[in-house]
Amino acid sequence: MEPIRNYLRTMRSFFTARKAVTFLIAAVLIGLVVDYYVGEQQEAVIRAREAKIKQLEKQAFYMLSVDVRDIRETRDIRKSWKYAATIRIDNVADEPVYISYPDVRAFVQVGTISWMEIPVADAGSEKKEQMFKLNSGPHRFQRILTINPKIPYNRYLIPKYMHIRFLVRMSVLPESGFKEGEIFERKSDSYIYLKPFWITEEEISAVIDFGDTKVPVYMPITGYRNWNN
Repeated sequence: MEPIRNYLRTMRSFFTARKAVTFLIAAVLIGLVVDYYVGEQQEAVIRAREAKIKQLEKQAFYMLSVDVRDIRETRDIRKSWKYAATIRIDNVADEPVYISYPDVRAFVQVGTISWMEIPVADAGSEKKEQMFKLNSGPHRFQRILTINPKIPYNRYLIPKYMHIRFLVRMSVLPESGFKEGEIFERKSDSYIYLKPFWITEEEISAVIDFGDTKVPVYMPITGYRNWNN
């Protein structure tokens, strides 16, 4: 009987070990399947996010045009030193584009390659939303520039006029709004010439012949000619 008991004990141990090995193999296989599934899901999320960023990039650079379209002197400029500037953002496509509130900075050229930042503030005439829906067509954002008349600006190309650089930054967003990793930042530079308010039209007309045209408050960079020639 003892040999039989030993044989049964051995067979029981064998099948127990086999079950353990089978269970271990099954657990490993299940783990591999789960890991593969999770990996595929993560890859799908990454691909979808990359596609969304590509779409936002397309909207930022192919559907939006950013420019400075108007600058005027405020009524009390000799006391306040303030100019009112209009930043125009055009959506040239048929579909809407969603952006964050545009951040606008401005700089005056004070040397050959050096610039000095000047204060830019909201005009208070528009509601500062977290997200703006830009339908097809132009959209205008107002800003106030403050320029100290003692600023040592560089007479760049056009006598008497200041050379101003505008830097406009905004985030292009999906319609669902802000979501980490799903925004695209658009930066745009615009350059203009700006008439110093402390210099009279007569002083400018003495060195620049505008003909019958009124001395302009500002001129876009693309519209200048070298008035020194």
